[in-house]
Amino acid sequence: MSSYIVFFLTFCLTLFLCHGNSRLDPRNNPMKTFSNRKAFLDIITQEKNNVPPNYDNDEPTMIQCEMHVENFDSINEANMDYTLTILLHLSWHDHRFSKYDIEGIDEGYVEIDAKNLEKLWVPDLYFPNEKNAYYHNVLMPNKMLRIYKGGDVTYSTRLSLTLSCPMDFRAYPFDKQTCKFIIESFSYNDGNILLNWTNSTLGPIHLDKSTEQMPQFEVISHRTHTLSHQRRELGNHSRLEAEFTLARNIGYYLVQMYIPSVLVVMLSWISFWLNVNAVPGRISLGVLTVLTMTTQSSGVNASLPHVSYTKAIDIWMSTCLMFVFFALIEFAVANVLMRKDTNKGFKFKNMFSIPRRKSESQKTEKSPDDRDTENGWEGGSAKSKKKKISNGVKYAMYCDVGSRIMFPVLFIMFNIVYWSYFLVQLNSDV
Repeated sequence: MSSYIVFFLTFCLTLFLCHGNSRLDPRNNPMKTFSNRKAFLDIITQEKNNVPPNYDNDEPTMIQCEMHVENFDSINEANMDYTLTILLHLSWHDHRFSKYDIEGIDEGYVEIDAKNLEKLWVPDLYFPNEKNAYYHNVLMPNKMLRIYKGGDVTYSTRLSLTLSCPMDFRAYPFDKQTCKFIIESFSYNDGNILLNWTNSTLGPIHLDKSTEQMPQFEVISHRTHTLSHQRRELGNHSRLEAEFTLARNIGYYLVQMYIPSVLVVMLSWISFWLNVNAVPGRISLGVLTVLTMTTQSSGVNASLPHVSYTKAIDIWMSTCLMFVFFALIEFAVANVLMRKDTNKGFKFKNMFSIPRRKSESQKTEKSPDDRDTENGWEGGSAKSKKKKISNGVKYAMYCDVGSRIMFPVLFIMFNIVYWSYFLVQLNSDV
């Protein structure tokens, strides 16, 4: 009799344990059905869902990332940063929501607003190269979470970020800059969260049409990378990178810098066509062009950081400054040559000597022929009326004539070399 009792108790205990295990297994749990969304929201916000879905199982949660770039708000060369506005979309699977069902939902998902969103888990991501960032809160915080049937979750938010972008200005203004967008998991390492770019047919990054209307730059390409970042004593953290290649538009610089500087250089050549005796006009023209080029060169670098290397615009401005400076030097040389006969030859030992004044008697003893010779006339008799140019004036005129040809030819050769080299770099791939 006792054996039957023991067998009966053992059988009942086995049935009880099997029934308990079936209730603990989530796959055997019956799906909870809600008649409305409010009841569903009350349940999921009361449960402790503030950790990753697979946190207790030591399995990483796969986060799919997608980004829509609305606009590049500004690109600041002086601070070496750029500001953009994006819509960030994250998606993952949370098995804790797979046991719920709501009747009468045609869309297949439930929206969670920003107020209830604080009670649910979302990936704690940050931007390592961020200088400043903020969420858009007009009229309400631009955050949204959707829970789909089966446990799929999507999270979307709109934010503006100012990100660091190290720039190289050696080819400025023919330069191309590569700016990075970096996103990384902050608290959880790659054993809990793995970030990946989405595998959609359109790609993980979408650029709005407004990005094509930037005043100075043009986005010519973008690339994505999936990386793992090693933190000291904290393990590896999953990281995503997006690289935007920006090419500078040179139309503004042609109108505001290159064409005015060419005109100033050409203006300095007018000095070669003036009379060698037009001293005030040639001096004024030379000094004016030198000061104009100096002012323009300093204005070009006003909006750029003080870098230690030479930029392409520095080569151009320095060369133009040299051309207008040598045009002024050419006038000084021509003026010295013109006065060669009067000065009786130039000697360095006479640079610091004071010429003696001749007495009045010596001045009156000069013959008319001597006075005519000093004024550039030969055969100063009354019968000879033919004017002959002195050798000094001839040398000065030859100097001007040679400069009229040499300066434009050298400037054209410089333009050919300069534009050929930097336009090839502008059209080359990064």
